[in-house]
Amino acid sequence: MEAVNINVILIAGGLALLILIFGIYLVMETFGGPRKITKDRLTKMKGRFSGSKKENDHARAIRSLKGSGAAENALLSLLPRKEAIEKRLSRAGYATDINRYALVIGGLSLLILMLGLLAGAKFGLAILTAIALGAGLPHMWVGRAINKRREKFIKQFPEALDLMVRGLKSGLPVNECIINVSKEVTAPTGTEFTRVSDEMKLGKTLEDALWEASDRLEINDFKFFVISLSVQRETGGNLGETLENLSKILRSRQGMKLKIRAMSSEAKASAWIVGVLPFLMLGLIMTLNYDYGIILFTHPKAIMAGIGGLLWMALGIFVMKQMINFEV
Repeated sequence: MEAVNINVILIAGGLALLILIFGIYLVMETFGGPRKITKDRLTKMKGRFSGSKKENDHARAIRSLKGSGAAENALLSLLPRKEAIEKRLSRAGYATDINRYALVIGGLSLLILMLGLLAGAKFGLAILTAIALGAGLPHMWVGRAINKRREKFIKQFPEALDLMVRGLKSGLPVNECIINVSKEVTAPTGTEFTRVSDEMKLGKTLEDALWEASDRLEINDFKFFVISLSVQRETGGNLGETLENLSKILRSRQGMKLKIRAMSSEAKASAWIVGVLPFLMLGLIMTLNYDYGIILFTHPKAIMAGIGGLLWMALGIFVMKQMINFEV
């Protein structure tokens, strides 16, 4: 009877913890803080100044399936949110299309499934692990590439604005200044401005090409630039002076971000130590006394306690991350 009560308490505690984590996440997503407010304001400004029309979803789907084989089409049909995946691949700077991305996920999942079965895992567990890792690892890789490319773009962008300011002060039109940036600045900033200049050569207006680049990048600094350019075209004024002020503001924001990163480095180091220490101790216990340590993976109560500990640790890391995550 006592064992049953303990199991019920552990299960109820785990469910309550999951509900608490989900509730905190839902509240943060709902109210959002400064980052969500900034994003909403930029979206409103975009709706005011952007006149471009988005591509039809059905046409996009036809374009994605065009030229694909039967295996690629079968894997592609299993992927959710195909447009979001295409946008992520574009933001990461990869030339790989969504069809090859689906093949990578399928091949990696099959490889993990075979390794799991050879290792003696149960078929159901091997299937779940293969799906989770096969879809999760490429997603994490693309996310890491997006963050690296985004940080590099943010560092280069004030230099691109300074180059445009010098061109405008020397009498060049905006289109020529954008072409100069595409030639003088390295990737990823130069690559994005090259795409903008190429789209203008194909007949798109400057605003439409810039807003498409803004959707592709999802970087607030670039959105500020596009909004400044759109406002100047409507109201008039000295564009060179506007972009020069914007460049100074962006450099100040970068300096503030570096200060915040330096001030929060101690909290990050503490979080890493607290997060890694339990796993180091588990490895030490398994090395010194394997029969004692393996109970954590075999006894039902120990498994429930381990899952609860991992959930509490995840909640603590999430809270610490939000505490040092500032919007500048």
